Amino acid sequence: MDWANFLHIYQPPTQTPEILEQVADECYRKLVAILRQYPEAKVTLNVTACLTEQLDRFGLGDVIKGLRELVERGQVELTGSAKYHPILPLIPEDEVRRQIELNTETNRAFFGDAYRPRGFFPPEMAVSRRVLEIIREMGFEWVILDEIARDGTVGRSIENACYKLEGCAGFHVFFRERTHSHALSSRKYTSGVQFQRAIEPILADDGYLLTGTDGEHYGHHAKGQETILSVAYKAGTPPTCTVSELLDRFPERRPADPLPSSWSTWPDELGQDIPYPQWSYPRHKLHTLQWRLTNAVIKLVHASEARDGYPEARALLDEGLHSCQYWWASCRTSWSTDMILRGAQRLLAAAEALDSLRTHQRVLGIQRLHRELHSLVWEWQHSGKPVKIKRAYTVAHPTQDVPEEQGNPDDESQ
Repeated sequence: MDWANFLHIYQPPTQTPEILEQVADECYRKLVAILRQYPEAKVTLNVTACLTEQLDRFGLGDVIKGLRELVERGQVELTGSAKYHPILPLIPEDEVRRQIELNTETNRAFFGDAYRPRGFFPPEMAVSRRVLEIIREMGFEWVILDEIARDGTVGRSIENACYKLEGCAGFHVFFRERTHSHALSSRKYTSGVQFQRAIEPILADDGYLLTGTDGEHYGHHAKGQETILSVAYKAGTPPTCTVSELLDRFPERRPADPLPSSWSTWPDELGQDIPYPQWSYPRHKLHTLQWRLTNAVIKLVHASEARDGYPEARALLDEGLHSCQYWWASCRTSWSTDMILRGAQRLLAAAEALDSLRTHQRVLGIQRLHRELHSLVWEWQHSGKPVKIKRAYTVAHPTQDVPEEQGNPDDESQ
């Protein structure tokens, strides 16, 4: 059995230098050190360009340099993504393309010729058919999705073939396995030995295990979790490879037509036609307000290219599309007033950057939406509603793992 381990590292554009330094010490530098220590180990990694830019801005360029060296040694394969980590199926097509182009442009500036991504990571593995077509049109050879996107079910541990996207010649789809991936990210495996014992029944199988998690779980969200990688890499069992190498090792191709979904979507939600529950849940008042604000700002900025202040407004909108604000509003299973309001403030700032429109009805309407959202956030906070939503979610999903974690809020309330 081959093990293709995919890691995604990202911090929102609203992050503080102190937090980023902490994450670099607890996670990023340790990952670089572990891979340097075991030169036979391989990993596929998404470094969102928003993070790359912040690493450079806050004096953490040694992380970029270390990763680039590992890419040049053939141990790390970098993927493409969207710069500010938006949920691609929920934003307009021109914004999808822009975010992907910005990600490529920024990462190429920092990684140079080492940045030649063949594969693509859609943030949160959130996907739709049109998003897949755009990814292919923009020159990528494959995309990584959660296994639920295959047929609406989870639980398959190992694959022995690669998938090709129906109707798109030459474009491949990889499905990350969920059970072991969530066990790694939810700390069910607390040691490398425990991880190896858990996968022992499938080690002799002729196939591959494709795991995928947030990279910050190794040392930052879970202290000491990076030792799982150290133990596995030292043992050389299972042998590791990059995702792209799977295309050569497993020549059989099967057709796939992925379902709209994310790596946090569960089968019961998919059955209710709720593909992106952490970011756009039906009848969720905060999500509804957040997307009304988001879409109003998008429309305003799109219509204001000739206005004074447009470059600043455009840059703030790019940043303001990040997914964290919606995730922390979902209460599935976390809540942060800080993350919600920081995201909303960035969107408001984009509208207010258009100086000549400060008193225009569209900007005044956006300001009213922002005030309404701000009030509702604090109303929920003081009423305890987030706790009630979380309890209802965990009752409905008693055996399911906590969704992937994002950001580092200062005031998470449970």
